[in-house]
Amino acid sequence: MSDQQPPSGSGTPAGFYPDSTGSMRWWDGAAWTEQTQQPAPGQVAMAAPPKKKHTVRNVLLGLVAVFVLFVGGCMALIGSAANEVSKSIDKEVAKDSEPGGPDNPLTISEGKAFSVSGFDYAAGWKVVDNEFGFDITKLKVTNNRDDKDSALVEIKFMKGSEVLALTDCTTEPVAVGQTTTLSCLSGDDLPAKYDKITINDTF
Repeated sequence: MSDQQPPSGSGTPAGFYPDSTGSMRWWDGAAWTEQTQQPAPGQVAMAAPPKKKHTVRNVLLGLVAVFVLFVGGCMALIGSAANEVSKSIDKEVAKDSEPGGPDNPLTISEGKAFSVSGFDYAAGWKVVDNEFGFDITKLKVTNNRDDKDSALVEIKFMKGSEVLALTDCTTEPVAVGQTTTLSCLSGDDLPAKYDKITINDTF
């Protein structure tokens, strides 16, 4: 009876069910047996119980699958955003550590050209003593960075690790490729002796 199909799949209770020949054959709950019988006159053959529908289960499984895909997509987006934030932070940390960055002042010499992170400062600048302290004059910068940006720097006069005097120098936002002169302000007296002059971005 191996060619016979079960009445309605696994889980069908034992009983007589119609087989492929039209006879009533005994199903023992797991397999067909050789025992058969003809239906009595007027007796309606017992049909196999209908297969259970699993609509609710299938809908729930579909919803779970959609939820898993949604959560997975959200996690991928969050992971991508976190990766971009991490790259941005790493870039800023690297920029802060470059010569002339906030964490790494660059030693400069009066009148000589220098560069800080894509801002190119021209030669010819001077340190000038005045009645209010001192001034940095003719300090011109060209923006060779990727975007419009302002120069916000600190120039310090150092003796060893001691800051003897400092001035803050700024510009308005400078377009890429444009040159402008920094405005410097200090109330400190110009020291008579110092070891070096340094410059660094303030942030």
